[in-house]
Amino acid sequence: METRALRYFHSVAEFGSYSRAAEVLRISQPAVSRQVRGLENSLGQKLFLRQSHGVSLTEAGRTLLERTRMILRQFDQTEHEIRRGQVHASGTVTLGVPPAAGNMLVPELTRRLSAAFPNVFLHVVAGFSLYLQEWVARGRVDVACLHDPVPHPGFTLTPLVNEEVFLVGRRGALDVPTGYVRARQLAELPLILPAQPNASRRLLDAWLARQGTRLNVRMEVDDHMIIRALLREGLGFSLLTQGAFLADMPLGTLDAWPLRPRASWGLTLMQQPPERQSAIAASLAGMIPAVVRDLVRDGHWPGAALIEGTGRVAARSSEGKAPDLLSEK
Repeated sequence: METRALRYFHSVAEFGSYSRAAEVLRISQPAVSRQVRGLENSLGQKLFLRQSHGVSLTEAGRTLLERTRMILRQFDQTEHEIRRGQVHASGTVTLGVPPAAGNMLVPELTRRLSAAFPNVFLHVVAGFSLYLQEWVARGRVDVACLHDPVPHPGFTLTPLVNEEVFLVGRRGALDVPTGYVRARQLAELPLILPAQPNASRRLLDAWLARQGTRLNVRMEVDDHMIIRALLREGLGFSLLTQGAFLADMPLGTLDAWPLRPRASWGLTLMQQPPERQSAIAASLAGMIPAVVRDLVRDGHWPGAALIEGTGRVAARSSEGKAPDLLSEK
């Protein structure tokens, strides 16, 4: 298989169209078709199914796409290092984070990574944990911090912090004389939450089930920025960690009330298996627990508590599971 053919195949798969791939690659569509057809002939398998609106991957095509992403990333990194004649680490590493946790973690992590590895390019992908875990498994993301991961054989899971969850709503929308909200009171409030099977929603549902409370979900929104916009308009309440709403508090638009019993969910570091992990990705993953620990201890990650043993491997296979949502009186 030639690298050029793999790049053309990758572009067609990503855009679902030969014409769009040719446009992005700035070559003719027949040239793209010819390379992909040659790849199919060499493999003896059809990679795409033609449809009226473009193409879709066959099972063989999906398998090749997963491998191609890793192959091309490693090839580009190697080429970059050799061309520049560098003895120091260089290339690109991709980090996946939930948006709220990313607000707390990424700035300091970026500073330290840039200081230690000035030739490394960091690509940050923000998304809900369900998608991040899939992207790590498929090789699209090198390292991820996520909530409630499902252990995969060979992948490393390292517990980091527990983030406290608050009820959040428009300033003055709720009278809370005690300063906190009981779990049973949530049943009376119109809530705006991410949809199942989002990890935070799954954890919240499980926690409230243990409290004997059912949520009154009026709307499901899979984007924290939109959720906060709805909250500012007084259209409901949500359950969020401080990383999701902290920037709004000085503006006087939102209020946040702690829950009783307290609720929190754990943030876990997930890495590729060692044989698939680049040296840069390993360095980034090794840096994250120390950054998290310093942010929490210095008071720069409000609402977060270190998980005992942060920095140790918690699970390397399906035999273990990182901590999920906790509650306490």
